[in-house]
Order: sequence, then C-alpha cells, then structure tokens
Amino acid sequence: MATLAEGWLAQGPDDARDDARRILERDEYQPKDVPRPFRGVLNWMADRLEPVVDALDRLLGHGWLGILVLGALVVLAIAVAGLAIRRRNAAVAGTGRGARRAARLDPDDLDREAAEAERRGDLERALRLRFRAGLLRLDQVGAIRFHDGVTSRQVAADLRSPQFDALRTTFDEVVYGRRPASTPDLDQARTRWPELVDEARR
Repeated sequence: MATLAEGWLAQGPDDARDDARRILERDEYQPKDVPRPFRGVLNWMADRLEPVVDALDRLLGHGWLGILVLGALVVLAIAVAGLAIRRRNAAVAGTGRGARRAARLDPDDLDREAAEAERRGDLERALRLRFRAGLLRLDQVGAIRFHDGVTSRQVAADLRSPQFDALRTTFDEVVYGRRPASTPDLDQARTRWPELVDEARR
C-alpha cells in the first residue's frame, strides 16, 4: 500500500498546486470578518486627532526645545483646569455658607434691631434691617431662596410683585442712590413687608 508521501511524490507539479489551492480554499483557512462596531467612532476620532498628533510630532522634532515647550503647555493646561475647579468649588461653598448663615438669622431679631436703630435716628440701618428681615420671611414661606449674594433684582424677577417693587425702589434709592432715609420709608417697610409675606404665602 503506497504511503501518503509516496502519493504526493507521484503527482506532477500542477496536480500538487491544485491540491494545495483546494486545501487553502476551505472555510477554516479563510480570514474571519470580525464585526467592528466602533470602527466609525474610532475613524472619526482619528480624523480629529490627526492635526494634534502632527503638531506634536513637529514639536518633538525640535529635540529638547520641543519637549520643554510641550511640558510647559501641559503644566499650563493643568493649572488652568485646577483654577476653574477651585473657582467653581468656592462659588458652591460660598452659596452654601450664605444659606447656612441665613438659616441662623431670625427675622424677629432683625426687626427688634431695626426698631432700636430707628429710635437712635439711624434710619438707613433700620431700613436695611427691615429689608433683610422681609427677605428672610419670604424665604421661610418658600417664595424665594435667600442667601448672602441675592440681589433685589433677582428677588423682583422671582416674585413679580408690585408690593416688592415699591419696597425695592425705596431700598435702592437709599442704599445705592444715597438718598437719606426718612420716617415714611420706615412706615412703608413696617406695613408693606407683612402684606407682601402674606401675599407670597397664599
């Protein structure tokens, strides 16, 4: 019985090539078409990053000078990112501290201080204290969110109340316009703030 090797040796070159081609055409020898779901995304990223890679390649082509410039750019980017994060955290913390301080303030205490300031003739301080007490009461009834940085303009936009607009106008004229406060200004604050808080509660 002839061996397999002897059978191959008995074949001519053309027959051997045909056998080899038939063997290599079998499925197990064909390349597998593996699905690549991220091909599009990766190609898009490669297109966008190509200018950056080219720039880095040119920069690093300058030897030590290029490496130093690249290092400086990286340090600058880290510093800018760190500064932005610190500012954001400081703003969040500042708002939180302002809200906690507001929670500790008692509008009734501020009204008593306002009455004392009015007796001493410090009408502007009395007006400021009554305005702050009014804002705290609006916060307590859920009409606004009070914190140290809140402005009368922001409160007016939230409330859309003619009562508050009148109080705000008087307050701004005295505090920012430097108009001397008067007894009618304090009378207005004493009567209108309770009305405004009742209106906001409803």
